[in-house]
Parts: sequence; C-alpha cells; structure tokens
Amino acid sequence: MLNITLPPEIEVRLETEAAKQGVAVSEYASRLITDGLSKPQPDYATIALLDRWEKEDATDDPEEIARRQVEFEEFKQGMNRNRLEMEGPDYPPVYP
Repeated sequence: MLNITLPPEIEVRLETEAAKQGVAVSEYASRLITDGLSKPQPDYATIALLDRWEKEDATDDPEEIARRQVEFEEFKQGMNRNRLEMEGPDYPPVYP
C-alpha cells in the first residue's frame, strides 16, 4: 500500500475528476498513475537466448522427437506427483 500526500487543490481536482468518471478516488488515481508509467519492455536478451537454444536443439529425427516426447511426459507426471505429495488431492495437477 502506498500513501501519497497531495496539495489540497490537487486533491480537490482529483476528487472532482473521479466523481465525473463515477469511480472512487483511489481507483481514478490508480488509473492515472498506471497510464502515466512507461510500459515494461520485453527482455530481448533472454528471448534471443531461448531462440538460439531452440534452433540448436531443433531436429526432424522421428526417434529423437519420440524420445523427447517420452521425456516430457515423464517430467509432467513427476511434477503432478510432486504436487499431489506436497499439496494433497485438493490441489489441481500442474499439468492437467
């Protein structure tokens, strides 16, 4: 939670604009702040690294593709088993 001290005249303007919009002052202030912030930029270096790894590991060998699929299915089963053992049956599996 963040508290901001505003000059009285700014607070009145904020309240007036929020009322015009039909929203709470806190919601209107949050919108103004969110709209004023720059948008987060993608992590291009990590994306490029993942793309490079994907290209390095690319294959069209059916046996290798089948091996990788089996490995992935075993991984999913292990993750689901771990969730069940750690959290219990009331929690959904990681991989449905």
